[in-house]
Amino acid sequence: MKNNNAVAEKKTAKVKRRFNFIDVLIILAIVLLGAIVLNLFFPNGLFKSSSVEKKIQYTVEFVGVDEAFVDKIKENDSVIDSVAKYNLGSVMTVDSSMPYTELKYDNEAGVGHLAAFEDKYNVLVTVSVVAEYNEGEGYSVGDRRIAVGEKLSLRFPNYASEGYCVSLSVEG
Repeated sequence: MKNNNAVAEKKTAKVKRRFNFIDVLIILAIVLLGAIVLNLFFPNGLFKSSSVEKKIQYTVEFVGVDEAFVDKIKENDSVIDSVAKYNLGSVMTVDSSMPYTELKYDNEAGVGHLAAFEDKYNVLVTVSVVAEYNEGEGYSVGDRRIAVGEKLSLRFPNYASEGYCVSLSVEG
C-alpha cells in the first residue's frame, strides 16, 4: 500500500506546473497582440498630446506658371486645400519675379545649362494662418499637415495648382 501511495504522490507532483520561460513568451505575445490591436484603433496613441495654436507663415512655390495666370493670385485671397476643403489661411505676399528655368543638356559641348522660358514663372506665395502645433507631429490645419517639403494642392478664388512648401516660420 505504501508503494501505491508513493506512486500517486509522484503523479500529483508531476501535474503541478511551475512558471517557466515558455509561459513568459506566451504572456509577451498576448501583450504584443493587445498593443497592435490598440494601435489599430488609436493610431496617435491612447493619450493625445496637447496642441497649441500658433500663427504661422508658410511659403508655397508654384513652378512653371503660365504668364496669363501669374496675376490671378492676389494679396488677401483666401487659400483652400483642394483635396480636404480646409481654409489654409490668406495670402500675404506674391512674388512672380523669378522666371521658370529648365536644365538643358548640350550634347556637342557636353555641358548642361539653365534655359529660361519668357512666358512662364516660378511663383512664391506666402500664406498666413493660425495652425495647431503638436510635438512630434508639427503644424496642421484641420487634418492637413503644413511642413517644408510637403506637397500642397491649393485653390485661390481665381487660380488652382499644386506646389511645395519651401519655408515656414512662426509669427511673433
